[in-house]
Amino acid sequence: MVEPIGQSNARRASFRRCGEVVAAQVSEFEAQCDQLQEGPPLGALVRVNAAPDLTIYGLVAGIRTGGVDAGMRPIPRGRDGCEDSAIFTAHPDLAHLLATSVRCLVVGFCQASAIYRYLPSSPAPIHYSLALCAPPEVGAFTLDFGYFPMIISVRDVPIEEVIAAHVRHAAEARDLTAAGAEQPYAFSVRAGRTLAQLLRGEPQRLSTILQRIRRQEPTEPTSPVWEPGRGLHPVAQALAP
Repeated sequence: MVEPIGQSNARRASFRRCGEVVAAQVSEFEAQCDQLQEGPPLGALVRVNAAPDLTIYGLVAGIRTGGVDAGMRPIPRGRDGCEDSAIFTAHPDLAHLLATSVRCLVVGFCQASAIYRYLPSSPAPIHYSLALCAPPEVGAFTLDFGYFPMIISVRDVPIEEVIAAHVRHAAEARDLTAAGAEQPYAFSVRAGRTLAQLLRGEPQRLSTILQRIRRQEPTEPTSPVWEPGRGLHPVAQALAP
């Protein structure tokens, strides 16, 4: 399924760099963030403008901070009352010795102003800029969940947490779009139903994701314990209209 999302120059105008691609393959890429301990959150939709008419979309599935050099391991520096953020003030060189990077699963691409929710023919180019997608672009990409089957099969990341974070992120983005757009609650219901179809044979995974999609208010009673085979999960019931 494809939809137009505007001209390429309009997409480039909204591009705000937050990192740079440092490793890539067709199914995923890694980007180093421009600012230490600052970058796109887990589950966020990000983009790399690979060519004037090609944008590759990724889903943030991991975030790590460590030494710039592979063999460098940070050591404790707090002492004599110098701790937390004060350590970075006392040791400004740390900003050059440490780096924050994000792992992104490729979930689709946009070419000639149309969105495709499957892998592109080539990976994101090395040293190209990474940006967090703006709310209207998040809304356009998540109109269709054709990329869900790709990400639910990933096993080397906590994918249930990633999917739930992504749905929450995309729902919140809808609060920032123009009036008349799909509302956050309606979006969450639609995402939950799609996941229920895809994970029909894996009720425990479905339960984990649905409980995290529907964030509980402090005064809201806890859902009753649910076991596979006992019908529709209570969170799924609550998501239903």
